[in-house]
Amino acid sequence: MSDTRTPKQWSDAFAALPLEQPATDGWSRVAARLDARKRARWPMWLATAAALLLAIALPWRIGQRSTDLAPHTPAKPAIVATTDSLEQLYAESAQLEALLAMARDERVSSGSAAAMAGDLDRQLASIDAALMQPDLPPARQLALWRDRVEALRAVVGFEGTRRWLAAQGERYDGALALVD
Repeated sequence: MSDTRTPKQWSDAFAALPLEQPATDGWSRVAARLDARKRARWPMWLATAAALLLAIALPWRIGQRSTDLAPHTPAKPAIVATTDSLEQLYAESAQLEALLAMARDERVSSGSAAAMAGDLDRQLASIDAALMQPDLPPARQLALWRDRVEALRAVVGFEGTRRWLAAQGERYDGALALVD
């Protein structure tokens, strides 16, 4: 007597296999992941608003401060303090320039971001041109180096924000309104 449970062909063997059932909680897992993505996007708008504020307020503040400073003649003990402060400003300027070299990436730029970066670079270049003048009084030199460090902080912050936005799949857009 032959065994009736043994299929004679491969097609019969595959037909006898039970059907695979999908997991019953598959859609709930997908829906939970979609909800998590929606909730995680709110910091993007906050970061964009902060970047816009930083991009507008810092250059304005730095420009206003550099025009308000007038050179004055410091006393002899202040020159020693100025030298110490200048050394700290030199070191911070060098650190910020190294950080800027790492943070700047021209591949992730929009038109408004490139314009803003150009304005910040022009401001930094004007400070550098003022620093190249011969026979600068120590107080003016100190003020210019402080302005340079503040300008570098603004540029590094701007470039860091651009990189962060690019990593999130967004781009810097300084426009107040978007018209399509």
